[in-house]
Amino acid sequence: MNNKIFSIILTIIIGVALIGGFGVANAIAAKTTNPIIVGAPVPRASAYGQNGERGMILAAEEINAAGGVNVNGVMRPLKLEIIDTRDEEPGVPTSEVLLAIEKLILQKKSDVIVGGPCMSECGMAAIDLYARYKIVDIVSIGCYTPSWEEKVAKNREKYKYSFRASGSVKWYIKEALDLLSKINSEYGFSKLFVSIDDSLMCRTAAGIVEKLAEKSGWSIVGKDKHPIGTTDYSTALTDCKKSGAQVMFMWAYSPETSILLKQWADMEVPALPLGFIGAGEDPGFWKATNGKCEYSVVTLSETGNVPSEATPQSMDFYNNFKKRWGVPPRSTGCVSAYEALYILKDAVERAGSLEDDALIQALEKTNLPTVRGTARFNENHQIIYGYDPKESVLGCWVQWQNGKRVQIFPDAAATGEIKMPPWLK
Repeated sequence: MNNKIFSIILTIIIGVALIGGFGVANAIAAKTTNPIIVGAPVPRASAYGQNGERGMILAAEEINAAGGVNVNGVMRPLKLEIIDTRDEEPGVPTSEVLLAIEKLILQKKSDVIVGGPCMSECGMAAIDLYARYKIVDIVSIGCYTPSWEEKVAKNREKYKYSFRASGSVKWYIKEALDLLSKINSEYGFSKLFVSIDDSLMCRTAAGIVEKLAEKSGWSIVGKDKHPIGTTDYSTALTDCKKSGAQVMFMWAYSPETSILLKQWADMEVPALPLGFIGAGEDPGFWKATNGKCEYSVVTLSETGNVPSEATPQSMDFYNNFKKRWGVPPRSTGCVSAYEALYILKDAVERAGSLEDDALIQALEKTNLPTVRGTARFNENHQIIYGYDPKESVLGCWVQWQNGKRVQIFPDAAATGEIKMPPWLK
């Protein structure tokens, strides 16, 4: 064969091989960088929504910086598709919230849903949406109603796609009662005054606490039910003072509770404020009350929102969150939404797939050390809360002491003890 012709043929063969090689390399690269799309419904006007969004962004950044998620040998980054569900804004119907989630599924082509919605009514309706589209979701912001777990339990096959990494009112009530029992045991207190926002959720939850507290030896010596937006609590606080109560149990989410606690301190009401105090969760509450929130005991729902050595990850999360956002973690959602992406990563890597049934089975077998403790789900796909971080995730009750939120319960995560106001003998 003519040398010139041979050279031409050889050049063509090499060229084809190189083109083919480049094609394969490009295909591999494309497959490697093909992201896992995580649809994130978030009520952005809500503090809990903001908490969850920040937690998820931090987790996604960490996971991607470490190489992403190993899906059957292929490293894939996470891509958050965040949409504002507006479910904690006044007047927003559930139908609009569901349309926002549907957009994440149909238009954004989400592989999985993590986040909200936060409002219980919307969260309950959303699990029907996930069942219809057969898409896995991990609730990590809000929807604390016990009805969520009850609904899943009644039809586990239909609702197998839904998991809840956030808390449950049922557990929060148990924690409150256990903390009251601890106070009863250590201080001999037995008289309770109940103060709540006049809303369905607050009335229902406080009613349960009242009944169970009485069964455990507490006497309900007075009650106050105030309209949301109240700006003068002096009459109710006077009643509390006269009642002889030693603990003022609160269930209130309105920002005006800052006024209540200012008046409580000014009037030196001899009853320890304790409970679900929405405004009291915020790191800026000390400044907002001019320090008059001191001694109030508040639940932040999730260990990791204040400095703690409860788990090897607790302080790392706290410091990394504060560095990333310039503020400490606030409360509900900061930790659970952050952990939810690591729970997802762990399940996908064990399943080796994003296929629904394989992912569901992997999530059901979750046994992952996290910030709050060990993440595991019960038979109804609710994350298991408890008091042993090796077996469950932990809640977080803090007391405002000298300008800081100090964790005082549960014992496994506590960094301090309850202090009493000097006017409470």
